[in-house]
Amino acid sequence: MDVAVTGAGGLVGRRLVAALAEDPAVDRVVALDVVEQRVPAGVAAGVADVRDPAIGDAFAGVDVLVHLAFQVDPLHDEEAMRTVNVDGTRTTLQAAVDAGVRRIVVASSATVYGAHPDNDVPLTESSPRRPPADFSYVRHKGEVEDWLWGWAGTLPDEVTLTVLRPAIIAGPGVDNFISRQMELPRIVTVAGHRPPLQVVHVDDVVAAFRLAATTDLPGAYNVAAPGWLSLDEALAVLGRRSVDLPEEVAWGLASALWRVGVAEAPAGQLPYLMHPWVLDVRRLEAAGWTAQHSNRDALAALAEEHRPYVRVGPLRARRDQLAIGTGAAATLAVAALVRAWRRGR
Repeated sequence: MDVAVTGAGGLVGRRLVAALAEDPAVDRVVALDVVEQRVPAGVAAGVADVRDPAIGDAFAGVDVLVHLAFQVDPLHDEEAMRTVNVDGTRTTLQAAVDAGVRRIVVASSATVYGAHPDNDVPLTESSPRRPPADFSYVRHKGEVEDWLWGWAGTLPDEVTLTVLRPAIIAGPGVDNFISRQMELPRIVTVAGHRPPLQVVHVDDVVAAFRLAATTDLPGAYNVAAPGWLSLDEALAVLGRRSVDLPEEVAWGLASALWRVGVAEAPAGQLPYLMHPWVLDVRRLEAAGWTAQHSNRDALAALAEEHRPYVRVGPLRARRDQLAIGTGAAATLAVAALVRAWRRGR
């Protein structure tokens, strides 16, 4: 069995390529990324752009494609982001089928369910997908899935399509717009809302993709640590305090800070801090996957790497190198954010 992985240089991609290279069921691994990557011995590395139909040349003789390539951190240039996330996915997957690939595994996200006050608790794979329109990362994941399920009806019978929907990925090495917000002087919460938090360890995500790459798993599967943490439990694990903002203030501040380039993501992420979006993972467990890390352990591993740092916008420093205390740092950070808000207005 020959397996190709796009986005091979990413957090999950690097680990998955290494895991597949050691899997006795896999004969050859092709690691593809937009830039050259260092790969384990025996792995074929290639430079390929998911937006270019010529990527199909890399799929010659490949049986399985795991498509991980995606622009995760939100960009202000949303059209450029969309060409990679949506157009690039369509181009790559169609090129794979045209090249004879017979198993396709796509990375989606638990965020496609949206964060709504009337969400199922927990969400199953049959729960409605209601991604917000004002959060580019999630909107693109939703567009991809809308296209995927229609496109699936055109595929030959021998092609299997698997879509995995991971929760927030935690653990060592995670560096994205979510993890960086955990370095703010205070964790922002919205008054009147105390949603539960669910994560999944990066190694458990890799195990899910490895299973899907080597087994026919048609359809969609949630990926998360079973259960969830209360917000207070999560803050305790992170070792952080929160600042509770009125909803109107939170929306205005988030919008302004995104406009001036201080915030990590647009205001469309706020519902995910307000409403439940936790997953039922029994379907994937029935397929043979078991999470090896609890929510608490996965979040603690993430916190361990990010706790030593404090961040305000693009500025990052080690806490032990600051000449002022944490409380003073928080005060200065809030003042800086207010000034940015005023500039935005």
